[in-house]
Amino acid sequence: MRYPRAILPVALAVIAGSAALGPSLAGARSCPLAPLIPCDPPRPPAVTPAPEPAPAPVKLKPPLSIGLTEGDPRLLVADGTASRAAAKVAALRPAYVRVLVPWERFQPRAAQKPNWDVPPGGCPAAAPRCASERGLRELLRAIRRRQDADGGWKILVVPYFTPPWAATRITGCQRPRNRHARAQMPRIAPYRRFLRRLNALADTVGVKIDYVTPWNEPNYPAFLQPQRATCDRRSKAIAPPAYAKLARAAHQELRSGQTLVLGSLAGFVGPRKYGAGAAEFIDGLPRDVACLDGPFAQHAYIGEPGRRGRAPVRANPASAARHDLIDDVLDALDAKGCSQAKQLWIAETGTFDHHCEAMSAALRSWADNDRIDAAFQYTFREAQAFPVGLVSPSLRKTYKSYRAWFAFAGGPEKVPPNPC
Repeated sequence: MRYPRAILPVALAVIAGSAALGPSLAGARSCPLAPLIPCDPPRPPAVTPAPEPAPAPVKLKPPLSIGLTEGDPRLLVADGTASRAAAKVAALRPAYVRVLVPWERFQPRAAQKPNWDVPPGGCPAAAPRCASERGLRELLRAIRRRQDADGGWKILVVPYFTPPWAATRITGCQRPRNRHARAQMPRIAPYRRFLRRLNALADTVGVKIDYVTPWNEPNYPAFLQPQRATCDRRSKAIAPPAYAKLARAAHQELRSGQTLVLGSLAGFVGPRKYGAGAAEFIDGLPRDVACLDGPFAQHAYIGEPGRRGRAPVRANPASAARHDLIDDVLDALDAKGCSQAKQLWIAETGTFDHHCEAMSAALRSWADNDRIDAAFQYTFREAQAFPVGLVSPSLRKTYKSYRAWFAFAGGPEKVPPNPC
C-alpha cells in the first residue's frame, strides 16, 4: 500500500513511536493500547477463602458428668444381698451407666435367639458369686429401679465378641493368642439383627437405650482382628475401614432419641504391631463416619498394674489425666474437619493404685477441659482383667479412689475441690 506524500511523515512518526513503546506494549499484553489509552488497573488473583473452623464447643453444666460400668445387678439394688455396697453405688448418682454386651455369650448359636438371662461372666471368685439368673435382663431391671429412684442412669450399650457363626474371614496380621472367632469382624446382617433384639429387650423391661457404641475397643486385637494387613507397625491399619462398616450399620439401627457414641478406643498413644494407636485409628476412619453426630469415647487408665504379685506403683497425679493421649485424639478428630467439634467421653478409666490423689487430679483436669463432658469408672467392684475398681472383689473394702468419684456425685455445677 502507498501513502500520499503529505501523510507519509506522520505515518512514519507513528510507526517510530510504536517501536519506541515496544517494551511498554509487551509488558501490557492485557491492555494492548497502553499507555496511549488508559486501561483499568489489573485485578488481583482470586483467593479461595480458607474453610471456617468448627464452632468452639460450649461447656455445659455440670463441668463433668460421671458414669459407671458394672455388670452385677445386685450392686444396683440397695435392698438386695449386697445392700451395703449397693448403697455406695447409689450414692454416686451417675448420669450414665455403661452396659457391656458380650454377643458371643448371649447368642452362641445362630439358630437360637439371644438368651438374656445367662450370667455376665468374668465375676470374681470371691463371694458373693454370680448366679445364673442374674443376666442382662436383670441388670436392665435394676437400672430401671435406679432411674426411678435417682434420675440419671442413662444407658450406653457396648457390644463386643463375635459369635463364631457370625464371624467373617479377613486375612491379615493376627496375634496368635487372639486368633479366635470372637475377635473377628462380624457380618453386618446378623450384627444389625442383634442390635434390634437388644432394643426389643429394653422395650420388654421398660427402659430406654439412650446411647449405642458400635463395638468395644476396635483398635485392640482381643476385640477386633486383624488390625493390619502385615505384621509391621509402620504398615497401614485396616481395622478402621472395617469398624466404619459397623458404625454405619449401628447408625442405621438407631431409634429416634438414640445417639451413637463412636470410638471406645484402647488408650494406645502410638501404633503397635498388633494394634492401632488411638489417633492413628481416627486418621483411618472415613470422614462421613468420624463426623457422625454424637460424642467420641476414649479409654484412659491411670498408672500401671502391679506385676508378678507386686503392688502397683503409686500413680503420678501430674500425668494422671493422660494429656498426651487426649491431645492426640482431639487433634485427630479436629483434622477430620467436621462441621461441629467432637466432644470427648472418657468411657473407661480408673486407677490401679486405688488411691485418691491421681484419680481426683484426672477427674478435675478433665472437668476443666472444654472438650470433655463425661468420665466413666470401670468398674465399681474390682475386676480381674482391670483391677481398678472402687471396692474389693469381696465387697468388704472400699478403696480411697472412691472419694475422688464421690466428689463428682450427681454432677456438681462447679469443679469440686480436692477431696483427698
